[in-house]
Amino acid sequence: MGIDLLAVGAHPDDVDMIAGGTVAKMASMGRSVVIIDLTRGEMGTRGSPEKRAHEASEAAKVLGVKQRITLDLGDGMLEDNAKNRTRLIEAIREFRPALVMGHHWEDLHPDHAAAGSIMRSVMYPCGFANHPAKGEPFRPAEFLFFMGHYHFEPSFVVDITGYHDRKMEAVKCFSSQLYSEGSSEPATGISRPDFLKKLEGRARHYGSQIERTFGEPFMVMRAVPVDDPVELYAPFHKVHAGNERKP
Repeated sequence: MGIDLLAVGAHPDDVDMIAGGTVAKMASMGRSVVIIDLTRGEMGTRGSPEKRAHEASEAAKVLGVKQRITLDLGDGMLEDNAKNRTRLIEAIREFRPALVMGHHWEDLHPDHAAAGSIMRSVMYPCGFANHPAKGEPFRPAEFLFFMGHYHFEPSFVVDITGYHDRKMEAVKCFSSQLYSEGSSEPATGISRPDFLKKLEGRARHYGSQIERTFGEPFMVMRAVPVDDPVELYAPFHKVHAGNERKP
């Protein structure tokens, strides 16, 4: 198929909440983006798999992604094993993305950690000619890991300043998981009244690291290739008063 970005989350809402700004930005730039939810979220404290599937579909429309699919690998029981690796490899071979993004393998939530471990485990084998997975061998240019519960030192931060509002609109599609006054469902960390403010706070923090309003951090396992360091850092000239370049 050949797409630009494949975003992989353990549950419906993970990609949206963690990297939705980047997804929205890429889609708005004309990049083709597909989201894969590894599970249906059926073990979730709030809502139902059917409700979450509808919410995920609505969020995908807001973000502007090309397609959203669910692999149904078992919420709460996600494991980095041969079967699940093969399923992800087959998806990568089907969509043939330039980039893949997903969870970091160190995370408080075991499904997030397992999802990151699966992704890290398939980085090289997806290109093996004799791997038993279906599809033609294919290896993306890079795998990007986004930040969940645990902090890591980012390899880079994506400026999502013009796309943060769209990200939050997508997140709000997951109403079953968010705070609702008078709800009788059990409380979770996501359903706390201040959760959306926390998401915004993180985005503002990482935006400040690149002297922008909002940002999303990513880590890669290899050095980041840079063709022109001057061009790479040119945006900083726009925010430093009195720092204009002179002939």
